[in-house]
Amino acid sequence: MPNRDNIIIRIRAALKQQGMTQRDLAAALGKKEAEVSRWMSGRMGISSQNIKKIEDVLNTPISRESLLKQGEGYIKIGVIGTGSIASRFADEVAHVQKTYIYSAYSPDEKELERYCDKFGITNDCKSVEELIENVDAVYIASPYLTHYQYAKMALQAGRHVLCETPFTQTYKETQELYQLAERKGLVLVLAWKTAFCPSFVQILDNIRQGVIGEVVEMTATTTTLLNDGVTTTYNNERIAENAIYGLLASLKVLGSEFKRVANFVKADEERQLYNDITIEYEDSIAHVKAGTGVKSESSMVVSGTRGYIYVPAPWWMPAYFEIRFENQNNNKKLYFPYEESGLRYEIQYFIDRIHLKPTDEFVTKEETLLLARMVEKYLKI
Repeated sequence: MPNRDNIIIRIRAALKQQGMTQRDLAAALGKKEAEVSRWMSGRMGISSQNIKKIEDVLNTPISRESLLKQGEGYIKIGVIGTGSIASRFADEVAHVQKTYIYSAYSPDEKELERYCDKFGITNDCKSVEELIENVDAVYIASPYLTHYQYAKMALQAGRHVLCETPFTQTYKETQELYQLAERKGLVLVLAWKTAFCPSFVQILDNIRQGVIGEVVEMTATTTTLLNDGVTTTYNNERIAENAIYGLLASLKVLGSEFKRVANFVKADEERQLYNDITIEYEDSIAHVKAGTGVKSESSMVVSGTRGYIYVPAPWWMPAYFEIRFENQNNNKKLYFPYEESGLRYEIQYFIDRIHLKPTDEFVTKEETLLLARMVEKYLKI
């Protein structure tokens, strides 16, 4: 009784797209709701015959065989890493057309088994090489010290790559990966989810349209308190990730032509706890604050000569933002969809790029390279 290739996740996605519940599906199949519930929880396998009936009811390919019969276009993704962000990724893939998770890998066999059982992935690979061999694209959500190695292996094998932040440890490594992707005609994307969210896109549009006048200052704060027991490596990864979010926002809002950068650092004997990075431009300034041992309101404020934009915490997951003026009667609160963890937007962008559909480049190669240089030079972790 096969239960392969994210079958449960694809059924959930099809139900959601058609506005159906498990009870509706049970009624359409002539089954008891309890039986369908056991299928969807993974407690009972779904026979090939029942999968075919589900496909007929939902008018959607569910099994791997049906996907292949439908024709080319489905992108098989291999996931490297099984932590919290990889779990959110698996949840969100179900909401993106023309792709599914085919396999997963982690050096921790128990974690790999747990991850695959939870998300209905039957191809649990024993090595990165095995995973890369049988997929079209790779999502890298492993510890950041492995990002460069895994991305290079995937690109050399002709696979597209979506990689979590921090991208690599050095500018040279980032440059090498982009050059390799370009030589092989592959898609390489930094997984900065904020850039792809509808609300953040609208924030940038309002800034470009001059709604708040000329931008003079931007402040973005990203703090995550970690307990004393975490390793220095994990702490450094998180503080770098927090800083990268603000640094990318500053490049998006104020551009790349800055004059100088300074960084105030608070640290203990083993790890950095807080960074306050000041980026000076000709006529503006950005403050990027990132912490793992200091807590503050994780909001973003963009100040202009006519008004300012306020994005409440957590600003990197913006469901809405406010445009505020001197005359409060003119203030606006603008809401935009931000579904679940927001990863579906970056996944959809990644798949669209692979299919060579014309699309804006939300995070450019030039921005990613400049970011890598800034992190290497100023964070010093």
